[in-house]
Amino acid sequence: MASQFLRVVFSPGVQPDKWFGRFDERVPWWRVAGAQADDPLKYIRAAAADVALVRVGAAGVDKNTFHIVDLYDEQVGVAAPKEHPIKVMDRVRYAELDGEMGMYSTPADGEVDVAAVREALGVVAANVGVAIAPRPLLRAINARGVVHRDLFDAKDVGSTRVAAVWLRDSDSDVIQDFVGICRGRKADSSRQNAKSRKRK
Repeated sequence: MASQFLRVVFSPGVQPDKWFGRFDERVPWWRVAGAQADDPLKYIRAAAADVALVRVGAAGVDKNTFHIVDLYDEQVGVAAPKEHPIKVMDRVRYAELDGEMGMYSTPADGEVDVAAVREALGVVAANVGVAIAPRPLLRAINARGVVHRDLFDAKDVGSTRVAAVWLRDSDSDVIQDFVGICRGRKADSSRQNAKSRKRK
């Protein structure tokens, strides 16, 4: 019998490969079909994907429509031109950016505009200003001519976290198994859903 596919879409900067591999190993007759997207929830709403690993801010998502399980908090980062003094620092404090022109900063609500971050990094690469956004996102975009570091004590910068999100109307044992793996559930856990272990 051919494998069935769990369709997972994820935000830029999320690195789900280890979870995908564990799912493929542990859940017989199922495989992950994964893709990156700037707006993963769009694909969940359209039923074009089953689960989203999505970057969310303070508001999260509509819990009447979606299940949401928080996975981890993200580190704030700052990107600057490649010859900027931060290139010799392991990490940067917000006060050390005093006087810098801000091309982008994650808003207080933590709702990140990925397209705006990309655009800002293009300007930073041209040796103009700095951009503040989740460090994993800065790393994923990886604009040439830019250096990025962890940023601490950032004022008025929203925090972000990565969460697993799926439609309440589309819940299933196999989705529960995948989310359990993302949360660190062991292979021998009694909470692994028996149905997903069986050939269908």
